[in-house]
Amino acid sequence: MTEFNDLRRQVETVLIVILLFLALSYGIFRAYPLLTGPSIKILNLIDGSTVANTTFQISGIATRAKEITLQGKPITIDNKGNFTETLVATYPYTILVLVATDKYGAVETKTLRVIPR
Repeated sequence: MTEFNDLRRQVETVLIVILLFLALSYGIFRAYPLLTGPSIKILNLIDGSTVANTTFQISGIATRAKEITLQGKPITIDNKGNFTETLVATYPYTILVLVATDKYGAVETKTLRVIPR
């Protein structure tokens, strides 16, 4: 009978460890957006890009972002975080500042210089 109790106790211990592991994993999964904050990925330009015309487009993806601004003005993003904006570059170069904010208040800033031909 004591062998059965020992086996039962071992099974209970293993199940408790598994449940704790699952609870901890789920907590980390749910906290991931809070820990990482928003992210901005520019798809068509890099810092120092030369654009063919003074009018150009900037497009990208903002992940985990509640809102995003370009030059201090809000821009629209779709449900997947995609955005596209048309801008005018001035000589000798234009500085673009994108700021994404998530629902927790964390901020990500990207700064690019664009040079018109």
